[in-house]
Amino acid sequence: MIVVEFSTPDESSVRIKVSGHSGSAEKGQDVVCAAVSVLVQTLAGGLNNSLGAAVTGRLEPGDSDLVIRVDNNDRKALKLVCEVFRYGFQKIFESYPEHLKLN
Repeated sequence: MIVVEFSTPDESSVRIKVSGHSGSAEKGQDVVCAAVSVLVQTLAGGLNNSLGAAVTGRLEPGDSDLVIRVDNNDRKALKLVCEVFRYGFQKIFESYPEHLKLN
């Protein structure tokens, strides 16, 4: 099971921890792992590219822990982007509740 922990330590940052494997299919064919991976990488890379966010931590298969921090003037944008990504994780959970847990 993949466990996704999505939190906002303060108004200028977001922390996303992802651990585990879904086990819904063989490696390379697991749509749950692929979907979660795409969301995490797009969140981190997109915020870095679009807002100049500082991304720290680790991004590894089955074990990621990232903190993404933006300047104070980008807090509203960060909040909006995080709401969109939380929605994405929620939709994966609704489709595959036995393979994904949201905290």
